[in-house]
Amino acid sequence: MKTHKLAILFSAVLACGLAQAAPSSNVAWTVETHSLVKKGDAAIGQEIEGVETEDVNACTDCHGEGGAEPDRDKHPVLAGQVAAYTFKQLKDYKDDKRDNRRMNEAVERLSDEQLAALAVWYAQQPPAAVEVDEEDKVSEETLRLVFRGDKKRLLQPCASCHGARGQGAIIDVPAIAGQNVKYFVETMKDYAGEKRTNDIYSRMRIIAKALTRDEINELAVYYARLGNEQAGGGTKKASAN
Repeated sequence: MKTHKLAILFSAVLACGLAQAAPSSNVAWTVETHSLVKKGDAAIGQEIEGVETEDVNACTDCHGEGGAEPDRDKHPVLAGQVAAYTFKQLKDYKDDKRDNRRMNEAVERLSDEQLAALAVWYAQQPPAAVEVDEEDKVSEETLRLVFRGDKKRLLQPCASCHGARGQGAIIDVPAIAGQNVKYFVETMKDYAGEKRTNDIYSRMRIIAKALTRDEINELAVYYARLGNEQAGGGTKKASAN
C-alpha cells in the first residue's frame, strides 16, 4: 500500500513538472514555418479580414480596415507589423497559448495558411498616425533605455531587439513604432503581471517587471511618436476619452 501511494505521489509530481515545462508557444521557426509565412497570400488575407459570422466579428470591427484604425485604441495597430510576429500571435491564440476569448474564437477555425495570409496582408499595409498627447514628455533616462539599456538592471537597449526605428525583426520581434500608447502600456502590464506568457524565454516578462510604470508610459509615448514621424503624421493629439 505504501509503495502504491508513493507511485501515485511520484506520478502527480511528474505531471506537475511536465505541465510547468509546457512551451510558451508551439511555433517553431523551422524552414517550413518560414516558408509558410513567406508564401502567405495577401489577397486571401484581405478577404478574411472582412469576414463576419454569427459568433465572430470581422477583424475590421476592432482593428479597422487594414489594421490601421483600431477601435478605441485598446486594440493593437496591425498595419505594417512584421508578418512573422503577427502569424505567431494568431497561432498562439489558436493554440490557446495566448488568452483572449474574442481572439481565440476568431482564429479557431482558420488554417495555418489563412493565418499566414492575414499576417502578410497586414504587413503590407502602410502605417497610420496614432493618438499621442502633446503634453506627454519623454525623459533622457527613458531615451537611454531605448539606445543604451541599463546595465545595473541587466536591461538590454530596446533598440537591440526592436531596431533603431522600432521596426522589429524578421523572426518574431514586433515593430513597436506607431503602436497605440494605451495598448503598449497594457501589454507591458500584462507581461509584468504574468497575464501574458507567450513570450519565448520569458524575455518580455523579465523586462516588463524591471521597468517602472513611468518608464513604460514614456516608452509607449516615444514609440508612438516615432511611428507617427515615419508615417508622416506628426503628433496626433489624444482625445479626452
